[in-house]
Parts: sequence; structure tokens; C-alpha cells
Amino acid sequence: MLSSRYKSPIDGEKTYEFCKYRLPQTVERVWFYSPAPDSQIQYVCQIEPAVTRNEDDTKLPEDGLGNKEFNGFHRDWDRYAFAYKILSVYKLNESVTLAALKQDHGLGGAPQRVVYAPLSLTESVP
Repeated sequence: MLSSRYKSPIDGEKTYEFCKYRLPQTVERVWFYSPAPDSQIQYVCQIEPAVTRNEDDTKLPEDGLGNKEFNGFHRDWDRYAFAYKILSVYKLNESVTLAALKQDHGLGGAPQRVVYAPLSLTESVP
């Protein structure tokens, strides 16, 4: 069963992915690794470049989970400096298991926080 962290973008409740750091401009997709007992990637979301939360920046539309808190500089959201609009979320035809990530794509273990997808993965999974 997916945690709410992964379920809310899939269900459309979350319209932005929030991060403490700016992802490189080349990042176009976020791959959601679901930890044990699933230990696999099932979902991928396409994102836009980062939106920042400086006082003079355009506010996010308040149509998704966390958007209002991000806009309002809520104290629980202090650590999030960047928001990435979720353009689409899709389920992979075949999940990518932890074993495949290790054996076929060179990961040393289960992804912890941010791990950039190896080229072998992005080329083999549409």
C-alpha cells in the first residue's frame, strides 16, 4: 500500500511537489520509490521547473495539498523553498523492483531521499 506521500500526487490531491533544494533544470520527472514491503518504483510524475517562494514571486494556485501553506510561509513549511508543478502522473506498465535497480541500473541499495535516475533507467522505462 502506498503511503500518503505518494498517494496524494497520484490521486490529484497534490498539484505541486515541494523540495528543500532546487533540482537541476534537466530533471523532468520524479520517480516515486515505494519502500519495503513494496520496494519498487510504480509511479512517475512529470514536473515543470521550480517555483520559488520569495515574497515577490507569483503565488501558487491554492488548488492542491500544501499550496496554501507554501504561499503563506507557514512555519511547518519553512524547510521547503521550491515547488514543482506536477503536470501528469502515470503508472509504469511494469514496476521497477529494488533488485532491478541494483542489478540493471547500478544502485547500491534502496533509494534514500533524492537519487538521480541513471541513464540506463530513463532510457529503458518510457
